[in-house]
Amino acid sequence: MKKLLFHFIASLLLIAGCVSSEKALNKGQYDFAIHHAIKKLRKNPDKTSEILVLEKAYNKAQQEDFDRIAFIQKEGSPDKWDEVYSIYVRIKNRQALIKTLPELTVRDNNKKAVRKGKFNFIDVDNELLLSKQKAAEYFYVHGVALLQKGGRFNARDAYAELQKVKTYYSNFKDIDDQLVKAQEAGVTKVMFKMKKEIPASLPPTFEQELMKISLQDLNQNWIRYYTSDIKGTDYDYMVFVNLKTIDVSPELAKEKYYSESKQVQDGWEYQMDFKGNVMKDSLGNDIKKPKYKTITCNVVETHLSKQARVAGSLDYWDSHTNQLFKTDNIAADSFFEDGFVVVLGGDVSALTPETKNKIGKKPMPFPNPFDMLLQAGGNLKGMVKNLLYENRCILN
Repeated sequence: MKKLLFHFIASLLLIAGCVSSEKALNKGQYDFAIHHAIKKLRKNPDKTSEILVLEKAYNKAQQEDFDRIAFIQKEGSPDKWDEVYSIYVRIKNRQALIKTLPELTVRDNNKKAVRKGKFNFIDVDNELLLSKQKAAEYFYVHGVALLQKGGRFNARDAYAELQKVKTYYSNFKDIDDQLVKAQEAGVTKVMFKMKKEIPASLPPTFEQELMKISLQDLNQNWIRYYTSDIKGTDYDYMVFVNLKTIDVSPELAKEKYYSESKQVQDGWEYQMDFKGNVMKDSLGNDIKKPKYKTITCNVVETHLSKQARVAGSLDYWDSHTNQLFKTDNIAADSFFEDGFVVVLGGDVSALTPETKNKIGKKPMPFPNPFDMLLQAGGNLKGMVKNLLYENRCILN
């Protein structure tokens, strides 16, 4: 309620510089006219035109609100008690705002006092408290009734109604217990499991590691993920990591023969002119220039490689209809690569630094297939979690 009042006042202040008090009054914007007039009167309490606008706007706003309350009471709709309460809050706040002004005096054109400002203040405290009680009672009864209907969507509606009770009273009856019941009943429960369609052997810890996906940050108000069965729990959806491909390639060693060459300086030679004579510089010295030769080195590079792949699908099943309603393909790899170089002949100086670094390097052993599958499974976890996050909206 306080939040609504804040936004209401803020919207009035936002347009306060654009419309005069009298124009707002004539347009039926009574509360805006009141705030605008009060703003003017704080600067000049003797401004009769603003006092007259304030009186008219106040009386019309009060009348409008009391008429609305009378209509709602005749209508007899219990779901309107929150509106009645908000109107009484508005009336009380409006009166409190007027009371913050000094005593206003209406004057004639000669600035002679004619009368005091006319504002009829009505004590609405009893009505305000009654409507607050009635509104809280309605939302409580309606929320509990929705909860008793069963079904998670009714429970969510019940939770919303019961939350409204908390805006009126923080400890109304057993409101906290009812909210806990509604939240629990309204949660979509999702079981997350792994299965495989092929008889391939897996590391003993593979499934355990794959299922170590942190799902806590995926849990929201109305969705909760589980990775192990809880006795007596009915799950709304089942999400399976369905493995269809589990493959480790053979250990490959490919040899590549090649040569690397480069030019290096190999002494000096005299620079000759077109007649075959040695050229001289400006000081009479013979001009020499560097002489180059090409050197080459022959090598064989052995490249070691191995790959593991885990692939399949992320399948979404509706537990109530036993229907598959969404499938996403998933796949992840792990790679092993290494290499070393052996010199077959020639000048090692011809090799690039990258090739030189591979000379004499001790090759790494090929990893265990199960270790590679575990690494691929670790890569798959990130993909699965991202898909679960992207698809969370379909699990309502």
